[in-house]
Amino acid sequence: MGLEYDSGQERTNRQLEILTILIMVLTVLVLLCYGVIFFQPRVFFNPFKPGPSAEEQLAALLTRQAPPAGTPVTPTATNTPQLPPTWTPTATGTPTNTPTPTNTPTNTPTPTNTPRPTNTPKPPPPFYLDGEPTHTSQIIYPNVGDWWLGLAGEVTDPSGAAITSVQIKIWDGEGWESYQTPGANGDVIRNYRLYFGGSTAWWEQFVPFNCQQTKTFHLQVIQDGKAVSKEVVVKHDGDCSKNLILVNFKRRY
Repeated sequence: MGLEYDSGQERTNRQLEILTILIMVLTVLVLLCYGVIFFQPRVFFNPFKPGPSAEEQLAALLTRQAPPAGTPVTPTATNTPQLPPTWTPTATGTPTNTPTPTNTPTNTPTPTNTPRPTNTPKPPPPFYLDGEPTHTSQIIYPNVGDWWLGLAGEVTDPSGAAITSVQIKIWDGEGWESYQTPGANGDVIRNYRLYFGGSTAWWEQFVPFNCQQTKTFHLQVIQDGKAVSKEVVVKHDGDCSKNLILVNFKRRY
């Protein structure tokens, strides 16, 4: 009885081994099939093979449109126009000489002088320099040193009344520039009227340069952001005894 049990057990084990080997072989075959399908999706045993590619569809379309190979093409006959019979020209009458017309001279028009356009003179600016600039000694501030250098003046109308609605632009042409409003500083008005008289439209500009320097200054009357006088140029020759330059402007009308 013990021998029969062992024989049956061995048979069962052998069958399991064979089944295991068979399953492993089938597994390997399945993996190989998947590998082939991965690299060649259109293999014959792939049940889900993709459709034809765009290149194959185009090739198939061109194949359908092309005429079958070996089909003879019969050219279509065209009608050749028949040439007309030869035409022989018929002689005509002998032409007669036509007299050549004589050109009659015409009067050449006399050129006329075109008048040249005249330039309309522009009106002068409303403000002008009232007298020549005066170079004098600074007597307003007795306590300042001999380095002081400045410009001053007033702006008036034809009757001598003060005009305070403008500005005086002062610059040296080398980067320095300043603006002063006539009549805006009460101390300036009192000081200059005390020594020089005049209206209440006095202005003063202390310049940040030593009176020993040679300098050139430009002045112009500005109103509403626009120049309303010609540019006035004054020069200081480095003489500190003439370290105050008076420049007055007057309105023309």
